[in-house]
Amino acid sequence: MKQLLLVALLIQMSQASTLTLKKVLTSANSNNTLIQAKEQERLLLEARNLADTSLDPLELFGSAANANPAIGKDEFEYSIGLSKQLPLGNTQEEEQSINRLNNEANLLEEDKKILNFENGLKSLYHNHCLDNKYYKVSKQNYQQFVKLYKKKQKAYKYQEISKAELMHLEIEKNRLYAQLQEIEMNQVISKQKLFVLGRINNANSTTLSCRDIYPIRENIKLNENRFQLSKEAHTKRLKSTQVALERHSRSLDSKSTQVALERHSRSLDSINLSVQYDKEIDIDRYGVGISIPLNFTSSRSEQERAAAMYKSSALGFQHEQTMLEKRSRLLELKSYLNSKARMLKTLRNNHHNYKKQLLPLIKKSYDLGESSVIEYLLNRQKSYQLRQEIYATKKAYYNTLFRLYTLSEMKDK
Repeated sequence: MKQLLLVALLIQMSQASTLTLKKVLTSANSNNTLIQAKEQERLLLEARNLADTSLDPLELFGSAANANPAIGKDEFEYSIGLSKQLPLGNTQEEEQSINRLNNEANLLEEDKKILNFENGLKSLYHNHCLDNKYYKVSKQNYQQFVKLYKKKQKAYKYQEISKAELMHLEIEKNRLYAQLQEIEMNQVISKQKLFVLGRINNANSTTLSCRDIYPIRENIKLNENRFQLSKEAHTKRLKSTQVALERHSRSLDSKSTQVALERHSRSLDSINLSVQYDKEIDIDRYGVGISIPLNFTSSRSEQERAAAMYKSSALGFQHEQTMLEKRSRLLELKSYLNSKARMLKTLRNNHHNYKKQLLPLIKKSYDLGESSVIEYLLNRQKSYQLRQEIYATKKAYYNTLFRLYTLSEMKDK
């Protein structure tokens, strides 16, 4: 029987696996619906762009009439022809470029959602590691108290302690057990949530490494590439509009162009060409026609140029305000992380001193009968509260840390 149990245990251990944070992210990204949705959105926008900027089809036109001349018999006359609008220069390519740049800017916004999802998974990973560690410590604490309770049961049996003292201990034991059940459920839920979003199977036989959690630091250093996605999206939108204003052109690189401005600055961007055949009573006529829009008779091009310039200015102001708000929020989160890291250091010192110095003295005093059971239990609860504060502070730190990485649009530590 023992051999069978040993074989079963070995099989179970061989099937068990341990996942690191990197493996969790790889599993999630391999079937990430946000990434798949972004790719389909890219294909949709490109197809729509090509459809909206495609050339109009050939137009077939014609007419027919029954001629009734003064001399001669009646004859049937008709006219038929084809017409086509032809863009001049690279007008079509410029229209496609304008749309494509705006589409790429919109897709960069989708990258922010993917980054937010990845940082959310990192936060869940850290939360579960904290939940699991907190559960183990709480379980050990409960088991130690059960040993004390059993010892006091024997003492009560020999009438060394009162019934009231034993009841206080029993109530505390039941309270610790209820808390332990809640903590266990929290760590089970956090693991299930992480595994569902990470698309990880075999949750029962899979554990997390938790050796790769991010260190807690007072000062978080971010590289110069923060807000990179927002900056790239802004640049692409500006490149699709007018960037002639000097105030905004300074913030752009040398690749920035004036696509929209140039697009609407031409005096002539298309012509209409037609061919026609006329069949009359005694004449066959072939003709070629050309139609040239007189843009100087309309203010459309001028207004299009003005709109492009206004859009460029509006984008510049909006981006400036967005960056200002992001930097302000960034400083707020970094200050919050700094305060939490400092608080955590203080809580750890207090808990260490309480657990290693004060609590043993209280325990010794209680064992010698110098202090009451109420005093002893209150001091134990104070130690538990300090440990609970450490746990809550760590969770708040990591939740804020990954919000910071999402805000700064960074993937790395």
